[in-house]
Amino acid sequence: MCGRGQRDGVEIHADHIIPKDRGGESKIENGQTLCAPHNSRKKKLKETESGRQMFIELYQLSKLHGDNEMRDFCRKILEVFEKHNVNDYIEWKR
Repeated sequence: MCGRGQRDGVEIHADHIIPKDRGGESKIENGQTLCAPHNSRKKKLKETESGRQMFIELYQLSKLHGDNEMRDFCRKILEVFEKHNVNDYIEWKR
């Protein structure tokens, strides 16, 4: 994710891309290496899942009801999630 490693004094972790507690398998295709700080951050991102899902639902409802102001507000927030790869496994259909 960041390119840092042992040469930078940063510990490297083996990580499940899709965590085991969400059905991720222990296969090479579901693995990646992350520096310790990014691996820790990824674990904490689970707390933001409900927030992303809530904004996706609000986005869809506002589209359905023609509430352009709310739709644009939700779109801006969801774009921040995307920009920072926060919970990018949760699909958002525009």
